[in-house]
Amino acid sequence: MPDHRLAPTHWNPRGEAEGTGPRGLPVRVWGGIPGEEGSIKVVHVGEHSTAARWRGAQEPHPHRRDPMCEKWTACGGCSLMHVTRMGQELARRDLVARAFAAEGVAAEIGQFHESPDGERNYRHVVKLGVEFSDTGRLRVGAWGRGDRRIVPIPHCNVAAPVLRKTMASIAHWIIELAIWPWDPNTGQGALRAVVLRASRTTGEVLITLVAGKHTKAMGELAERVHEGVAEVAGVWIHLNDEPGNAIFTRDGDGVVGVSPLSGRDHIEEKLNGITYRIGPGDFFQTNPGMAEVLYRRTVERMAPGPDDAVVDLYSGVGGIALQVGTQAGFVVGVEEVEGAVNRAREVSRLNKCNAEFQLGQVIDVLPELGRRLARTHPIVSVNPARRGLEPGVADAIAALAPSRIAYVSCNPRALARDIARFQTHGFHLDGPIELFDMFPHTPHVEVLALLAGPAAEASAGRAPRRKVIRAV
Repeated sequence: MPDHRLAPTHWNPRGEAEGTGPRGLPVRVWGGIPGEEGSIKVVHVGEHSTAARWRGAQEPHPHRRDPMCEKWTACGGCSLMHVTRMGQELARRDLVARAFAAEGVAAEIGQFHESPDGERNYRHVVKLGVEFSDTGRLRVGAWGRGDRRIVPIPHCNVAAPVLRKTMASIAHWIIELAIWPWDPNTGQGALRAVVLRASRTTGEVLITLVAGKHTKAMGELAERVHEGVAEVAGVWIHLNDEPGNAIFTRDGDGVVGVSPLSGRDHIEEKLNGITYRIGPGDFFQTNPGMAEVLYRRTVERMAPGPDDAVVDLYSGVGGIALQVGTQAGFVVGVEEVEGAVNRAREVSRLNKCNAEFQLGQVIDVLPELGRRLARTHPIVSVNPARRGLEPGVADAIAALAPSRIAYVSCNPRALARDIARFQTHGFHLDGPIELFDMFPHTPHVEVLALLAGPAAEASAGRAPRRKVIRAV
């Protein structure tokens, strides 16, 4: 297709510069920058939008720079790498502002917190896939942009150095041992993915092999990598023969089933003085340095005191609940994944934190919590999945009559929608929202909002006496 000229007007949530084409449909430009007019090459014309690639401009945008990775386009994981740090901050501010405007919510966008580890080496989780190349050779790497073909990333600039070292060893031994990729259609092969997590605190690495079936080669791979990389603390295997692209599957209790191949079942990460244990299948922030800042600011803005009750919803392995456990009079976390609850209880005991954790869906647990916390006006923190709060949850939270709500979100549009719901109950934004650069070079941003409600005055009652809940 011939080249065309376009001046994109804004960023879309995928980190592409977007403008309007001749048919009035969106044109998504990989490598473009809003406000920079130049040449684009159309690569696909769809029913609802057109995909294009940036070719060049006579006058490059002042925020344009050369990407620091030769795999930038093929991998696609760092869609804003061609933009300076200031340009990336402005892009995220624009995306958040547009999301709030779309929901009709007025908000002051305050501080943008840069990643403490800078633009490189911040990522402490890497997920690798395996496939045969067009010439029949084994290939290990990231799932590529668009077509999900595997792109080797041995020198990934955003991965922690210890992960680059470990990735190289894993890729070498997968190829050396001729471990074939799993084919769900035929049942041939074995390996689906490799998930690596490194601790920013200790430098140790935990590896999970995800396989369609367990073979002798899995044990040999684990042994070779564990022996060859001193930082590897353990290697585990998770069996997943389900169709689709999901890496992990959970059983009926929400537990990711794993079996040992070599070494320990966890590594440790310390954030703001709290030690977390992270095992195979546990969710924990990819950028622990930025998570430390996010949690610290969340607690500072919640400002819990010794007479306050704190309810942490979607508590996971205890990220926020354990941070406030030394300050509040009573802390309870609510989480629907049993494996995460068990881990949170374990870590709470490890840190001697004043926190308990309840298993269940938020919408089901809140009524009983409301009875326990009657007249206390608790502080509520929420950190839901990308979809935001499920229908009815905002109403149930409002029924607790909290003095304030700290909302942490990875999806500004869902956050704005939920804030609008809280506003119907008399809540309002208390101060500016804050942005956290959890994933440099991407359009993704964590947002912290604090809401105050009708019960924002001093709590009318004291926190209930803590009930100790032991792990099951």
